[in-house]
Amino acid sequence: MNPVELTKELIKIDSRNPPGDTTDVVEYLETLFSIYDTKILEKEEGKPNLIVYISKGSELMLNSHVDTVPSSDSLLNPVTINGKLYGRGACDAKGCVAVIISAIQDFEPEYGLKLVFSSDEEVGGVNGLGYVFEREQADYVLIGEPFGCDRIGIIQSAVVSADIFIKGKSGHTATTPAVEGAVYKASEYIMRVVGDFLSLKGNFNQFEKMIRNLGLDFEIRGVGQAVFNPAMIQGGIKRNIVSPECTISADIRFMPWIHQDEIRKILSHDCAEFKVNGVLKPFGFGVDDVDMQKDKTLLNMLIMAIKANGLKPTGVCSLGVGDTRHVRKYGVPAFYYGPRGDGLHGDNEFVWIEELYKSTKVLRTFLEMFDEKVMT
Repeated sequence: MNPVELTKELIKIDSRNPPGDTTDVVEYLETLFSIYDTKILEKEEGKPNLIVYISKGSELMLNSHVDTVPSSDSLLNPVTINGKLYGRGACDAKGCVAVIISAIQDFEPEYGLKLVFSSDEEVGGVNGLGYVFEREQADYVLIGEPFGCDRIGIIQSAVVSADIFIKGKSGHTATTPAVEGAVYKASEYIMRVVGDFLSLKGNFNQFEKMIRNLGLDFEIRGVGQAVFNPAMIQGGIKRNIVSPECTISADIRFMPWIHQDEIRKILSHDCAEFKVNGVLKPFGFGVDDVDMQKDKTLLNMLIMAIKANGLKPTGVCSLGVGDTRHVRKYGVPAFYYGPRGDGLHGDNEFVWIEELYKSTKVLRTFLEMFDEKVMT
């Protein structure tokens, strides 16, 4: 149960999403856990979720997802270079899966412990942990994501999916200035909005104080405190006609201390109308309806485990989002922990080999401390 070798084996198993078929990786994991009681929950065919019952009860759940983002076939061949393990899913999140498996080796808790290896996280998790947690709840949940062996993901940002409609003047290329067309106006709009988002600096003093009072350093992770991604642009009629309209499909993210009125103000413009397609509210410590004392119970044990391994713990507020929302909406504490890498979703995705080993030690310490805490 070496976390490096396990990560390599998991990388080799294709679970790229789309299509997100997790059948092969679940069968591999079932073999590893053949001496335990297991269950498969499958909302959508080809996307099974595996539950492993290490011991009876519902005190603690460890979870990580086994689907990955798309890539070329070459990234299914793990490569080790200079202390880094490369491959699709190396850090997101098959390295996290390997750490969980390695940490529970020969561990026999006196409290309820179950593992959930879920599908479809990369496309929202509705068929994955969202489906599982409706049926298999727990008192506390730790979710494997690549934050780092000394870091805890405690707050995730708000996310807005929106379409922005840009209007312009249509006409022939030879007689109508391109600057009056929708495509040109969209380019100007994008340049302004992207810059304005990056300059947003909300007042996070209250959040920083709250996190530092737990004994954690404070980190904001992302390209800024708010981001506007004009992910897709559609428009135009034909090559020799100045476009009368253009649509920008945008992914918008912002930290919970930035008010939505600031976001609306930046998006508003005479040439633009916008339609909100979906909103994901922020989740995490102090920003949702989970009881803070319950949150502190889970956090304190993880903080102690990190310190016990000679590391300085840091609480991370991230523009990235994951599966905690499928747990925290039930009032159940859930945070992120796992080995750090880089190149997330890119062709150079890797996990630090040292992080795999350190995260395994911290997680094992946490499990033992959780045992003591529950029993006392």
